[in-house]
Amino acid sequence: MSSEKGGYKITAYATTDKLGEFEKITYDTPPLKDDEVYIKILAGGVCHTDMLFMDKPGVVLGHEPVGEIVDIGAGVRGHKKGEIVGWMFLREACLDCKKCRSGYDSMCPYRISFPEGNNNGFAHSVVCKAKFIYSIPDCFTPQEAAPLMCAGLTVFTALHIAQVPPTAHVAIVGIGGLGHIGLQFARAWGCHVTAISHTPSKKEDAFKFGAHEFLCSKDFTPEYIETAPKFDYILNTVSVNIEWDNYMDLLDSNGQLFMLGIPEGPIVIEKVLANIANQKTLRGSVNGSRYVVDLMLEFAARHNIKPAVVDYPMTPEGISKAIKDNEDNSIRYRAVLTPQH
Repeated sequence: MSSEKGGYKITAYATTDKLGEFEKITYDTPPLKDDEVYIKILAGGVCHTDMLFMDKPGVVLGHEPVGEIVDIGAGVRGHKKGEIVGWMFLREACLDCKKCRSGYDSMCPYRISFPEGNNNGFAHSVVCKAKFIYSIPDCFTPQEAAPLMCAGLTVFTALHIAQVPPTAHVAIVGIGGLGHIGLQFARAWGCHVTAISHTPSKKEDAFKFGAHEFLCSKDFTPEYIETAPKFDYILNTVSVNIEWDNYMDLLDSNGQLFMLGIPEGPIVIEKVLANIANQKTLRGSVNGSRYVVDLMLEFAARHNIKPAVVDYPMTPEGISKAIKDNEDNSIRYRAVLTPQH
């Protein structure tokens, strides 16, 4: 909606001083710049990272949105009105520093990332820099595409930067919003895939999403770990504290354990010598660069990788319900908000 100031009047949903509750707000944007696009949001995923910023009032959350380009700046090339696009955690980078020029724009020291600027996804519309939006393949609905913009990108980036070969044995820890997509990516990659979960009831779902094997972490005793299969790569997608030594012990020599979820407390690893002797690695992985986003969407479309979503209305009540269900671990498997335009 156009505003009297020549820009747009944005309807959005912001945090309040009551944790987990949201309020409807409106704000005006400046007139559209030559390198920007104005987008009507059609769907927005709910991510655990959103919850990390709920404790401050007045914050517009959401970094998994997908929408339709309504207006376009005079200098924009490669996009058009009516196109369905997504965007993600990285909203802007300088594109001129050493990191940007080497393809690591997601690590740009001058980057603008969620939730900076409040121009985010829990809204009916948004203004974006055109160089930081991504064309959504026709095979995805907006609701299916939205979780790919963070959850899908997170697991894909880890596989991509590790240069995982198709002969690898890969374990996905946690069969939730990230993990159920990670199983699909790893299976399509050609790997032998094992799902690890503390919830036995997710076993059948894990197989449907691509797992060859299923391990229940409730069974993890020293004796069990000693005889359990070993992995070249483990992608930990959970955001709770785990027994880190157990998972390092599940790595084969030269294996890598990726932290994709954000643990609640410090990481404690006691078996230092064994990890050094077997050249095991604990590493992080940040959301991929613009190039990696395009690769991820192309790969997901080619292999028909789609999240299992639960739809919620994009209203203060709908957002609060999605957040609560996410925290209660009752969603199978990714919450998506749909605005009522």
